[in-house]
Amino acid sequence: MYSRTFLALSLSLLGGLTSCDDNSDIKPTPILSATDLLMAKSWKMTAVAEKEGSEPIEDLHTDVPACIQDNVYQFQADGVFMLDEGATRCDQAHPQTHTGTWAQSNNGMTLKATISLSTQPGAEATMEMGGTIESVSATRLVLVERETTAGVTTETRTTFTAQ
Repeated sequence: MYSRTFLALSLSLLGGLTSCDDNSDIKPTPILSATDLLMAKSWKMTAVAEKEGSEPIEDLHTDVPACIQDNVYQFQADGVFMLDEGATRCDQAHPQTHTGTWAQSNNGMTLKATISLSTQPGAEATMEMGGTIESVSATRLVLVERETTAGVTTETRTTFTAQ
């Protein structure tokens, strides 16, 4: 009698173990680094706010020309930085796209991108973008630049939206 009860109990437990849901098709969501998030999408500037010392925050985005507001930026592998002028170019003589370089430092939390916009020999025109990465996600990038002059700190916060 004892062996029959033990056998029935063992078979029940074994059946219970094999009939459990198989979750093998559920994959964990990968955690992406700041670099992965930067390279995953193209980015468009959607807000620029500046705070100088104790002055109120000023919205600078409305002062940015339309030909810059529609620019799309892309961080590519091997430090290649691409700028697409968008639908409205500031100068029709300039190419639609420009290529430069980008790099991260400070454990990936500082970003610097540079593009030469020169189209004529001897003319120097460079665009730099960078700062501390305040936040980066699949949909939004926020860069903060701080500069202190004569004891007054100016903080510029630029927000980009993924395209």
